[in-house]
Amino acid sequence: MARATQDQHDRGDPPGPSADELSSLKGLLDNLGRDVIQVVAARGGVDVLVGEPVIYDPGERTAISRDAVVLAVGVRAGTAEGDRLIAAAAQGGAAAVVFKTTPELADLARDLGSHDVAVLAVPEEMTWTQLHALLNLGRFAAATGDASIAGVPLGDLFALANAIAGVVGGAVTVEDPVRRVLAYSTLGDQPIDAARRGSILGRQVPDSPGMRTLYRQVLATPGVMTVDGATLREMLEGGPSEVDDVKSRSAVAIRAGSHMIGSIWVIHDADRLDEESEHALAEAARIAVPHVIQARAARDVERRLRAEMLLTVLEGRGSVDEAAARLGFAASTPFAIIAFEAANGEAGIDELQRERLVDLVVVHCEATSRQTSAVALGQIVYALLQGETLLDQRALLRLAQQVQEHAETRLGLELLGAVGPAVEGIREVARARRDVERVLGVLRADAGGRTVASADQVRSEVILHELKELSLDHPSLTRGKLERVLAHDAQHNATYVLTLRAYLDCFGDVPRAAERLSVHPNTFRYRMRRLVELFDLDLDDADERMVLELQLRLIADGAATRPGDTSRRRS
Repeated sequence: MARATQDQHDRGDPPGPSADELSSLKGLLDNLGRDVIQVVAARGGVDVLVGEPVIYDPGERTAISRDAVVLAVGVRAGTAEGDRLIAAAAQGGAAAVVFKTTPELADLARDLGSHDVAVLAVPEEMTWTQLHALLNLGRFAAATGDASIAGVPLGDLFALANAIAGVVGGAVTVEDPVRRVLAYSTLGDQPIDAARRGSILGRQVPDSPGMRTLYRQVLATPGVMTVDGATLREMLEGGPSEVDDVKSRSAVAIRAGSHMIGSIWVIHDADRLDEESEHALAEAARIAVPHVIQARAARDVERRLRAEMLLTVLEGRGSVDEAAARLGFAASTPFAIIAFEAANGEAGIDELQRERLVDLVVVHCEATSRQTSAVALGQIVYALLQGETLLDQRALLRLAQQVQEHAETRLGLELLGAVGPAVEGIREVARARRDVERVLGVLRADAGGRTVASADQVRSEVILHELKELSLDHPSLTRGKLERVLAHDAQHNATYVLTLRAYLDCFGDVPRAAERLSVHPNTFRYRMRRLVELFDLDLDDADERMVLELQLRLIADGAATRPGDTSRRRS
């Protein structure tokens, strides 16, 4: 089936696409691959030229152009309508007709008669829109001889980035809606710049008001959007320091229905891509949809598996050694835990922010530790770090502070950060996790506004936290004379608990204790005499003093806060 332009001219046929705009059917099939499209019959062979795909509407009897690939939308192979379509395609000089795979296709090859138009089949689950985009990009790739999308496994975004780079002619990155770099092309001789290198190394496009605006513009643009290097430099202000070397970029949103699920960015030396490359980039965005969805699903599965393994290690249950080994940890070398949670308490962190925070924590921890794994469990993000020797607590505190600072600037999150004690082996990690959670508990209740601390820095408060937990299971630890003091204060609106707490906190120094409660020392002495008489307290007994003070810490903190505010209560 000759398709030469000179033959068309000699026959007086209407002009079709020029030879340099066409690819061969064989090249197109090779680019798409057998998983996408199969040959049912090709009496004229596949070494023929093909033009653009045409969506055939049986109701309107769409005009069929020469060399077209006709998509049989709504037409079933083996039916009278299907037979008429094949005849019309052959008469119009089309290169091929594509049907959805059905049982009737098996007999179709024998019934084509003299028609030399190729008949192709695609899986039933493939949408016509998806196929149309694949054919356009595959045709362009075959015509230019550049890298193709053939053989790109579903979800392999790096292979897809390379294929798009080969077709469009520029360095490609595939990013998610929050500007994380999911994949990038690795072909040689690509135009690159400092901004691309920084984004790839940091796994994140720099966050600045200008860049947020730029991404909103990409989302709002239905097709390909181009931004020149000078404009991009202004938008990167406040981002990486090396912004002098910035090239022009073209971008297109990847949309699943009305939702943006990512974007494709291409760096190019020229001011903009040529028309054919822009068209190919737009088609690539449609082709990328199932790849991004599949990659996200695979990433979610991997994240869940790693989360389950890390949870096994953090809880010390099940096969801890096996889970640690699968995460890449050695069982007998030192470990440390850092944990983070939102400083705003119940407002917490939403799912997307947690995912981004986990990535941020991993990036920072990998710069400190030879092996790191992080997971979000509820509202807390845990990072497990391993070193050759015991990790330095001061270095871990600095690391926690760096994560805090970057979380606030990049994610808009204010965090509490807790550093657990270093432990010698994997079996001790569960204990370290409990300690780091208690540090977070101390920071939540800290009136001084501390936002980061190590277990060693707040050891006394951590021990009290443990004792409070213990007292919940053993209520007898809080019974005794203090119960009667609390009950009396509640019934009579008195302040004996505050008086006792001030006395014990000031080691029996009456002037200091009275000043703390903003009362006269003689008034304080009177209250103490009444306290001893009413509740039979023996404050000369060191054990009784210790028990009373401990119980005050465990159950009476609420009644003993801001004593100056209650000095006017009746005693």
